[in-house]
Amino acid sequence: MISSFSLIVIGGGITGLSVALRALDYGLAVTLIAKDRVEDTTSALSAGMIAPAMEALTEPQPDLSYARYVAAQKHWPVFAADLGLSEILEMAQPAVWVWSSEAGPSPDEMMARFTALGAKGQVMAEDDLARLGFQAPLQGIEIIGEWLMAAAPVLAFMKTQFEARGGRWIDAEVAQVAPRSVVLSDGRICEAGHVAVCAGYGAAAFAEAVPSLKALMPIKGHLLDREGRSDPALAGRMVRSPWGYWVFLDGLTKFGATMQAGRADAAVEPGVIDSLKDKARKFTPSTVAALEGVTPRVGVRAATPDHWPMIGRDASGVYVATGMRRNGWIYGPYAASVLTALITGQEPPEGAEAYAPQRF
Repeated sequence: MISSFSLIVIGGGITGLSVALRALDYGLAVTLIAKDRVEDTTSALSAGMIAPAMEALTEPQPDLSYARYVAAQKHWPVFAADLGLSEILEMAQPAVWVWSSEAGPSPDEMMARFTALGAKGQVMAEDDLARLGFQAPLQGIEIIGEWLMAAAPVLAFMKTQFEARGGRWIDAEVAQVAPRSVVLSDGRICEAGHVAVCAGYGAAAFAEAVPSLKALMPIKGHLLDREGRSDPALAGRMVRSPWGYWVFLDGLTKFGATMQAGRADAAVEPGVIDSLKDKARKFTPSTVAALEGVTPRVGVRAATPDHWPMIGRDASGVYVATGMRRNGWIYGPYAASVLTALITGQEPPEGAEAYAPQRF
């Protein structure tokens, strides 16, 4: 007999690992199946930003986006504390929004946009902006409460924690899914009381058995990576603008990112890279070296027609947590809270109905 206190999670990115770890906390026996190494997931390639205000500002409904992102973000502190990652959140540097005052709003007008969302911050003085390597006509605003994770190392740490706590990790590709079993590509069958698909755009491969996954669409993204230490003034910072973003991690700087809807290939496109470099030059800090030495990266995200994630139980009986678009790092622990509540018969977090897979 299959125990109802067992779970199979498909996907080893931030969502799958979050769900798997939280399920262990609830006493479930958890098996995680991943076809990619942790460092090769789209989650690991990403910038690792948990930044509700920065994400929401450029979206069609910024107020709604900010409210939903903040509600999801609130699940991070407890999750981080359980893993011993609280220091990353507590030591987070303010995020910086940079733009040109020549063709854009005044600093007071831009600050008013953030304040209208509910975000907290302040206009940066000229000297403070210069310390980060930015000069006029660029202007800057610092926003507090936005967090940055070193994506690949944090995911590797989460995998280590998962296995140390008794989770079973299987490196394999899944061929078929059902509510209580999966079939691997080599023919092996794994059974559990519940199955959760948390595999990004790879989840679309299971659309025949899990109807809501038919709604998934790919978004291809290019990023630029540069290894090497950042200027101390920039370390741990995310800097966003109308042209893209910089993140300055320990030993790694990232610039990105493109969003090519409908594309699911992993080919690096030289023309796209050239365009990305042109955007980067619009607000490259003076302390950052030239862009010739960067390494292009490509990842494929999953999106839905209404741009909001699917988090819940599909009509097939399979649980899903996918379609996060560019916000997997915001939603990971929230998705874990929703799925574990549903699996264990508890009340899911308020607002979870907005992400129900049955809406497609």
